[in-house]
Amino acid sequence: MDFFNDWRSKIVRAAKTVKDTSGDLYKTSKLNLALGSEQENLKKIYLEIGQKVHEIYQYGGNLGTFFDQKYEEIQKIEEKIEILKKQLEEYKKVKICPHCMKNMDQKATFCPHCGKKFQEITETKEVQDEIRPEVKQKSQSLEDISIQDTISEKPMEDTKICPVCKAENSPEDRFCMSCGRAIF
Repeated sequence: MDFFNDWRSKIVRAAKTVKDTSGDLYKTSKLNLALGSEQENLKKIYLEIGQKVHEIYQYGGNLGTFFDQKYEEIQKIEEKIEILKKQLEEYKKVKICPHCMKNMDQKATFCPHCGKKFQEITETKEVQDEIRPEVKQKSQSLEDISIQDTISEKPMEDTKICPVCKAENSPEDRFCMSCGRAIF
């Protein structure tokens, strides 16, 4: 009798998991569809703008209210796209790395794919360009040395353990999500 109860409970749990997963898939698909639709609307407006600019310049005309209206439409659609992306990130419980555009855990401080610190990712490129090349080269060589010093421990089979902070990372991660160090 216990055998049948055990099987019954396993089947009930499996059915619940399938139900939850299909609901999640539906919601994710719906958000992705809305996002794609807004991006298509944006492309159509860009095409209209391009055609109109060509017509205006072809006949020696002047740019005016048409472009002001289209620019406002673009801003509204871009805002919708950002809102949809954030909703998708929140729903999937991930955030998108602005540097490499890959999904990363919301709690991660560092991107497991490119190794950039999340706060550093938002820096402007102008600040990064101000660093002198020789300083970049010296800091890179110091990072390489410290990375080589940390490769002493062997990772577990199903997870990678960071040799510096001992945090667990998934096997496909190249960088620790906690401290940003390269993991092998």
